Amino acid sequence: MAQPSLEISQHEPRPRDPHNPSDEKTLEQQASGTAASITAPPPANNSTLENFNSLTHRDGRERLEEPPALPFNMRDHKMSVSIFTLLVVAECTVVPLTLYYGLKYGTTMRSGIYFAIITSLFGFVTGYEFGIRAWRLVRKTDEYRPLFGSPRFWGFDSTHYVLTIPFTVMLVIMIIFSIPHHPSVRALSIPMPVGMIVTGIMFVINGWAAQRSWRLMYFRLSSHVKNSICPPLTFCLLEDICAVDGKGGKKFRTAALARYQASPRFRALLLQLQWFWSIPAIVIGVVLMIVIYVTTDDIAYGVGWGMPTIWALVWTWVTVEWVRRALQVEKECWKPETSQIV
Repeated sequence: MAQPSLEISQHEPRPRDPHNPSDEKTLEQQASGTAASITAPPPANNSTLENFNSLTHRDGRERLEEPPALPFNMRDHKMSVSIFTLLVVAECTVVPLTLYYGLKYGTTMRSGIYFAIITSLFGFVTGYEFGIRAWRLVRKTDEYRPLFGSPRFWGFDSTHYVLTIPFTVMLVIMIIFSIPHHPSVRALSIPMPVGMIVTGIMFVINGWAAQRSWRLMYFRLSSHVKNSICPPLTFCLLEDICAVDGKGGKKFRTAALARYQASPRFRALLLQLQWFWSIPAIVIGVVLMIVIYVTTDDIAYGVGWGMPTIWALVWTWVTVEWVRRALQVEKECWKPETSQIV
């Protein structure tokens, strides 16, 4: 798959400093040389932001021989990732479709009963995973919580909050529309497309803010504290999932921040992935909603619970190949590009 090219400005004195207002230009503006004037309020003078600046500024001053390493080997987690993926596919596609068609055509059970069964089983895998990561985040030790954060339990990471929103919306839809004596099949076919749309909208809003280097004025995003430059949610997901679910802890969070600060190509890749997932999620979600309401009940249910998973698997495969190639290019181009820095 062809990768978008990225030119690094030869006049750039150092990697982007995300806390210097003079450097608050998008990566695309840096590549093209287009001037941009972005006004931002001065950072708040507090110890949390100072600690964050101390960590991220350090990497901008160092001459690195290669991109800062991420202490996480996917091969060590291949089995657990495979099992989790199979369980999620079963929960989001196999179980609903099997129970719907099997109970509808294989029994005389009333539709309200088998939809109640389907609803009661939805969320077991994701709920269990959320519970495990919540426990790691609320434990007395703060090993898994974001950097520079609260030592209290409310120091959840961004992934926990962001993924809770679409999951809650989907669950509410299933509960409400499965209550009637004879539930609407079309209404119970839309949870996955609605979840795609909700998630896509959040990612688009965040991508807009990240691309324009807006500051986080009212909340933090994982290890990016208030008044720091807004990162893309793709970076937050990478940081949080590897740190909490992958048990990388604060060591991984620190390394991820160093990589994000030091590598323009890494920042560009994460922002490109943000758009690659967010916009298609909205478009495909809307298309599926339309198909659901113009076709028969049986087809609608299959489309609503089958197509989102197929789309997610295809996009995941493309993402893996894209990232593998992009990281290889980043490593090959690191010395030639950093040697241009005065």
